[in-house]
Amino acid sequence: MASAGEIPDKLYFRIGEASRLVGVRPYVLRYWEKEFDVIKPEKHSGQRLYRRRDIELFREIRRCLHSERYTIEGTRKKLKRRQADAAVEPTARECLASLKEDLVSLRKLLRRQYLKD
Repeated sequence: MASAGEIPDKLYFRIGEASRLVGVRPYVLRYWEKEFDVIKPEKHSGQRLYRRRDIELFREIRRCLHSERYTIEGTRKKLKRRQADAAVEPTARECLASLKEDLVSLRKLLRRQYLKD
């Protein structure tokens, strides 16, 4: 089963479509749900509904397990590290606030320079 490249621009994916996008059988996705607590699909009328983020995580899990030859435990640790790293990265709001401070400082510097000349 080969995985498709692009993930369609949809809000939810049923398990059959998700399995085709990831490139594994549906039972594998159900197993991975149990093994990796980062994936929590919504359930509606007894059907699992995955989001784009879930598909991306499944693809990352598949790559770690199949291509990089990680164990389940190793993949779990790698995903937790990735989450921890993401939590440390500054948010867009923090970056914009920092940029705004830099612009204000630059404006003050330019005004002083202009007044000197």
